[in-house]
Amino acid sequence: MPITEADSTPAPPEPPQSQQQPRPVRRAVSRKQRPVEDASSSTQQAAGTLIDKAVFLRKFTENALLQVKEGNHEEYSKLVKVFLYSQREAGLAPEQYVQDVTPWISAVSANVSALDISYRELVSAILYSDWIAAPDDRFVHRYATLVLQIVSAHPAWVPQAMAALARWFVYGAKAADIATAPAVHDRLHSLLEQVYRAIPTCGASLAAAITDAHPFRTAKANVQVLFLQNVLRTLDYAVGLRREVLHTVLNRIIQVDVEVQIEIEELDANDEGENAATEEGIFEFEDDESESESESEGSEDDDDDDSSSDSDSDASHSSKLGEIKYSAKWVVAKLDAIMSTLFAWLEQHSQPDKATHEMPEATSQLFLVFLDLFNTVVLPTFKSRYTQFFVFYLCAKDAQYADVFLGTMMGTVGEPVRSTSSGQVPTVAKVAAASYLSSFVARARILSSDIVRNVIGILVQWASAYIEWQEQLQREAEEELQRRQPHPWAKTYAQAATAATTTIGGARISSSGSSSASLAVDFERHAVFYAVTQAIIYMFCFRWRDMAEAPGGGPVVESELDNLRWCAEVEGIQRIVFSKLNPLRGCSSEIALQFAQVASQTNFMFCYAVLQQNRRTGNEAKELGDNEVPSHSNLLRAELETFFPFDPMRLPISRQFIDDIYLAWQEVGAEPSSDGGDDNDDDDDEEFTGGAGVVNQMVAMSISPARPLSALHDRVFMSS
Repeated sequence: MPITEADSTPAPPEPPQSQQQPRPVRRAVSRKQRPVEDASSSTQQAAGTLIDKAVFLRKFTENALLQVKEGNHEEYSKLVKVFLYSQREAGLAPEQYVQDVTPWISAVSANVSALDISYRELVSAILYSDWIAAPDDRFVHRYATLVLQIVSAHPAWVPQAMAALARWFVYGAKAADIATAPAVHDRLHSLLEQVYRAIPTCGASLAAAITDAHPFRTAKANVQVLFLQNVLRTLDYAVGLRREVLHTVLNRIIQVDVEVQIEIEELDANDEGENAATEEGIFEFEDDESESESESEGSEDDDDDDSSSDSDSDASHSSKLGEIKYSAKWVVAKLDAIMSTLFAWLEQHSQPDKATHEMPEATSQLFLVFLDLFNTVVLPTFKSRYTQFFVFYLCAKDAQYADVFLGTMMGTVGEPVRSTSSGQVPTVAKVAAASYLSSFVARARILSSDIVRNVIGILVQWASAYIEWQEQLQREAEEELQRRQPHPWAKTYAQAATAATTTIGGARISSSGSSSASLAVDFERHAVFYAVTQAIIYMFCFRWRDMAEAPGGGPVVESELDNLRWCAEVEGIQRIVFSKLNPLRGCSSEIALQFAQVASQTNFMFCYAVLQQNRRTGNEAKELGDNEVPSHSNLLRAELETFFPFDPMRLPISRQFIDDIYLAWQEVGAEPSSDGGDDNDDDDDEEFTGGAGVVNQMVAMSISPARPLSALHDRVFMSS
């Protein structure tokens, strides 16, 4: 435990008389010689006094340490008090502290080899003193050298030293410390880097100290930003700690992110809009007015009594709503500050090489670290709103990064035939991966038309293979049912009713060949299929222009949408939409309706009849009471309907890093924006030639056949 006792520094013990120099004897000299010899004598005497004092302090320190072994702590306690110092608790001025402690640094340094675990109080006092904020640079350098000597001679003190230094990450959060914070942080990282290079095994202790010192999610924004800035600065020289430390950083960011429960647009609504909505009676039923008029004559007294209670209730409700909005604004501002700090650091470390115009190896390694953390930290979290944009930002830096990300998400979705039987990847992760895949393709402006077509083509093939697999299971089930019933005419009515349905291979098949499962049961069994289908139609709504050409070839003209030529990758969508699995019913109703509108406006296909039939079937199911949904299936479907991970970034500062690479929604028939929403760099179409393959540890499928991951251009992705 660090020593926090504040006490005035005692005056250094004076040397005993036996060790003092005798007074020099004066000799008779001439007037011309006397001034020079007096000055020389004074200098020698002062130097001798300093040397004697240094020797005495060194001997005093040595004796104090030896006496501890004998059980005598009197002199040792005096030595500990010399180093006890806190700027805010001690009454000692910083200048006086520097003057008093400076001679003792050499004394302790001479005995540093003896500072084992027996002298915990002294080492704690040395490490936890506020020495790093002292005004004298020479003093700070000497003190830092002492700390480095202690941890080098006794590695057992490394964890405590890292913990003592990590607490300075938030220095500068107070107004009084802002001016000196840059200098203090420079000194801090200079010492940390020296310790990290001198003791390579200190990485685990440094990572643990950072985790322990991390501010709570309720801490103020400036504290969070200061800490994150210094943590990221640490990773510039402690490269080996990036994955472990960034794992902690992303976990803490998500903790703040999930608190954002109110949309920023609602927070920015002015009081006039709120008052107008209240006056319109948005919380009132339509028949309230007629009922109040019919009862007004007989209940005037009751109305008078209730008015006060209603006003009190409204005031209480308004107060609570105001508190919620204030808290939400505070959380949003804090998240924005944290995210913008992370984006600024990524911007600094993701610049292309000036000579080759390619991303350096260090940036590729950093990308793979973040991609791995995305899979382990972000992907399983449905409630995050903005944390995931760090991978969106990195993928925009290099088309190959986007290709790796898309391949990784497709690999998480898995193969269609084994989708429901494989237990290595949870269904929730598969559904989330499909959502990230579709949302990224829909929103990433950097993706070329070829990449968009490849992605949707792979997903269409996936869904088609899944449908074929289900049809095969149905045929096998029907054959098995026939083998079990060689003489159907001999069965009783009860036996026929019992055998009406059979479950084979995970598919519930009726004897008539049609599915008898309700939507809830179908969704639970085919959740990944519905997620993939929703990904297909979601991407179609945003990127249909990349999948079509004008009748005579060339880009699509918004005013001429008849007889468009569609790419081969989308040919299987009609079969998927009209399949027995009825994906438009399992997908989000809003996405299904939007797809029907876009498909109709572009003359791609017409599926309004399917939506109408689904609506009627849903109403009938409610009337029959067949709307009970298993809790797991209900939650999973709710996430599929509401989770679009790369919906517009609403954080005002952080969005400055995203806007230029983000594709906004564009209505069918609308003219392209001046930003060039579908403009793609020519570099996206260039093929890589030669080069080495990706490391085997990075399991990812390539979405782009023109530039597979096994043909990177003269570089290898490696995980640090």
